Amino acid sequence: MLLRLFFSFLKIGFLGFGGGYAMLSLIFEEMTSFGMTVEQYADLNALDVLIPGPIAINSATYVGQLYAGFLGAFVTTLAVCIPSVVFVNLFSTYENRIRENLYLNGILTSIKIVSVGLIFSVALILMLSTTLGVDSLSDIGSANLDVTALVVMIGTIYLSLRFQINPLLLTLLAGLVGWFLFFL
Repeated sequence: MLLRLFFSFLKIGFLGFGGGYAMLSLIFEEMTSFGMTVEQYADLNALDVLIPGPIAINSATYVGQLYAGFLGAFVTTLAVCIPSVVFVNLFSTYENRIRENLYLNGILTSIKIVSVGLIFSVALILMLSTTLGVDSLSDIGSANLDVTALVVMIGTIYLSLRFQINPLLLTLLAGLVGWFLFFL
């Protein structure tokens, strides 16, 4: 189990262009083979917003702890950090060549575009799970609308776009609403 977790997060670290949010779709895809549920994935995303630090490291630590305890958390965190150490050293060594290479710059521009799509896919997965109770678009026929989740989601989007409220505050507010509704 530890070796599988290590290589999964090593792969995520090497292929996770676009930052932590773009990595989240890779993490979800990899962790479904370990049996991660959409609810556990939603918990991972909530913790990523609340806990300071890079998303990839927080996610790796959470998943490692979830599946293999403290040692798993250590192994997955180490694995996701190794690619950054390699790439930073390579970049600093060949920085001038990289900046002047038109082909590489074109590739990196394309990767940025794909990263936006990956981030959108994560948002779509979470939205389908929390508001409709389905894991994919193909299950939409068996959806059960959760009106509360839909209202909280729309309210959060509105508050964010209209008043530019800090996402951390919106996350805490949504958590308080959920806590309050849980005890009703």
